[in-house]
Amino acid sequence: ARQVLLAGTERQGLTSSNSCHPTRSVMDSVVDINEGKAGVGGKVQVKDLRVVIATACFHVVDGVTITLRKIIRRLKARGAKVLVLTAPPPGGVAEPLTVHVESVPLLSCCVGQGDYHMGVKAGEEALLAMEKFQPHVVHCTTPDFACYAIGVWAREHNIPVMGTWHSNIHDYALHWGTISTVIRPLIVLYIQHFYYALGTTYVPSEIMRKKMIKEGFESKAHGNKLEVWGRGVDCDKFNPNKRDEAWRTRMGFSPDDVVVLWVGRCVVEKRPDVYIQVMRNLTKLYPQKVRGVVCGRGDFYKKMTSIPNVQGVGWLTAEELPRVYASCDILCFPSRVETFGNVTLEGMASGLPVIAADCCSSHLVESGHNGYAIKGMDFSGYQEAIVTLMEDKKLRQQMGINGRKRAVRDFEVDAVMDQMVEHYIEVANNPPFKPKAFILNVILFPIAMLLWWPYMGIYQAGRLGPKEWVGILMFVFVMVVYLYGGDEQNEGPTDYSWIIGVCLATGAQLSGALAKVLFKSYWQYKVRWKQLAISAVSYVCIIIINPIMGLSAYSFAAQSLLAPLSILNLVWNAVLASLILKEKLSKANMVAYLLICSGCCMTSYFGIHEHKSFTYDELMGLFLEPMFLVFLVVEAIVATVGANIAWVGEKQYPPWVVRIAYGCLGGMLGGNQFLSKSLSEMISTALKTDVAIILRPGSLMLIAGTVFVLISGLRMLQKGLKFYTAMSLVPIYQGFFTITMVASALVFFKE
Repeated sequence: ARQVLLAGTERQGLTSSNSCHPTRSVMDSVVDINEGKAGVGGKVQVKDLRVVIATACFHVVDGVTITLRKIIRRLKARGAKVLVLTAPPPGGVAEPLTVHVESVPLLSCCVGQGDYHMGVKAGEEALLAMEKFQPHVVHCTTPDFACYAIGVWAREHNIPVMGTWHSNIHDYALHWGTISTVIRPLIVLYIQHFYYALGTTYVPSEIMRKKMIKEGFESKAHGNKLEVWGRGVDCDKFNPNKRDEAWRTRMGFSPDDVVVLWVGRCVVEKRPDVYIQVMRNLTKLYPQKVRGVVCGRGDFYKKMTSIPNVQGVGWLTAEELPRVYASCDILCFPSRVETFGNVTLEGMASGLPVIAADCCSSHLVESGHNGYAIKGMDFSGYQEAIVTLMEDKKLRQQMGINGRKRAVRDFEVDAVMDQMVEHYIEVANNPPFKPKAFILNVILFPIAMLLWWPYMGIYQAGRLGPKEWVGILMFVFVMVVYLYGGDEQNEGPTDYSWIIGVCLATGAQLSGALAKVLFKSYWQYKVRWKQLAISAVSYVCIIIINPIMGLSAYSFAAQSLLAPLSILNLVWNAVLASLILKEKLSKANMVAYLLICSGCCMTSYFGIHEHKSFTYDELMGLFLEPMFLVFLVVEAIVATVGANIAWVGEKQYPPWVVRIAYGCLGGMLGGNQFLSKSLSEMISTALKTDVAIILRPGSLMLIAGTVFVLISGLRMLQKGLKFYTAMSLVPIYQGFFTITMVASALVFFKE
């Protein structure tokens, strides 16, 4: 790929004859440039323009570098000078007109290719090169740390900085599994603040501009703005006249075969799963007619090319790629993370009807005119569109003609690149953008983080109606009473230690809810080490963090006060299940959870705030109380019935009955928190009087019983989550958990 790029740069006039030592040749050419400061001496003209382009991986073949090389070629054709700051390629040899920044490789699991790097520091070489180059404008294309440092340097030297948007990096994180829940908000906030400081950022389409404004990348508080600058295609290079029947013959395609083309990286965010499923189905339905070609590389390349009738050609040279485009019949491009769609545009210029995702390509593809813009995530729309074009050759050809006309009319490459040159001139001839004070970022960043989770909850639920607002107002009313009301239950001095107990119990419920959601995600992974890792984190949360905080809470508050707070698990479960497991959070869910929070606040306010302690003998005597023995018998009967239903399953019982059985059995076992409370009291007594108490038979049985009910209850929940969603099962589990916890407090401790 690197040889192809170097060959391309030679053809485009990007190399020089004295390039045996690329970095030195760049530095020498920098010294020969006009020594005047940027922007001095009147308006900057194109022939005098000096542009620094800071990007992540100039050596990688992707849409970003293709676009940047088009810009550079046009700048040089009009007399401007360019310096590229980028991460070094494998081997560390610089291309002409590039200087390396300090970088680290990105994990291939994140980007699908191992040769991607992220700049972490500008480095002395890059800063020295910019100092000598004296740019009129600095162009940042990637929101990594090196580009951030380069932008800071430019602002310190009063040089205008601008940006372009090429990749929806924050959307890539959606494909990283459970970890995206934590990482994506941080990525979004960092990228927002990166672009806030650039003044003007050029995005590839009006659709993308509206999307980014909605996601908060344009801020009135910071004064930055988003403007549209599209992309272009070389319509002479990508041309239907380059169709090569000899190439089709070598590939084994007959004149009547319909060849469906994939172009691009074969990585998860590009939706190769759609292409795989569609081609598998079509190969079975039309084994003698449909063929496939995969042009690209990545984690899914082997899987895509293992489908019968699908062949892979890997990465192609600049001469070979247009021929492959023109020699195929349909372009399938289901990626939902494109900012513009260079592949779509190249397919249109090559005379192919394009089937692409509506969210990314509707500005290029008009359904029924030059292809089909498919809505939704399912593969069926793509399959239906391909079948329609397969069965109607005239329609296929006419759509290809329409797409070609649109590409020639609206997206000729030199005209589009000239627009960017004019943007450079405009930015260079205006005062540098001054972002708001740094203190504003310091204040806004933590505030944004605190608001992120509630915002996501409302975003998932959609518009709120009258019932939802009733629930919200109810919650606000209870909070006002809770915060400003007085404690009138005690005539003497008020002991507020119960507040510590409530806070600890709330934290315990949060860790427990996280464990339950992770239990559900356990079944989504087939790789054993991932299952083990998720199980380990889950059990740490539920066996270590949850009990420690829970046991500590019992030292400050009565069980009857803490018991209802366990229902807060539903609230945490709702938020975590919607974010981690992508389960739907309805408006009804939101109202229910607001009312649950209201009830928990009322319980903690109006409940019993006195905390009674027990000696060891008193504690052991409670296990022999008649009412408690009756309670155990009832529990045993219910547990037997629930276990039988769960064991037999849906073979004999309706799904809702089995779901209740799992929830009842798990919640009832886990809800025996009188054991945890007793254990807390026993440990407290032992530490105050005699540590040897812990080794008594009764103490050992208490410890064993506490561990047993905790693990067995969770195991039943984990088993149930294999068959049912967290949204439907955890509320049942938590309901029985709370009922059992309250009942045991009333019966055992007589609260």
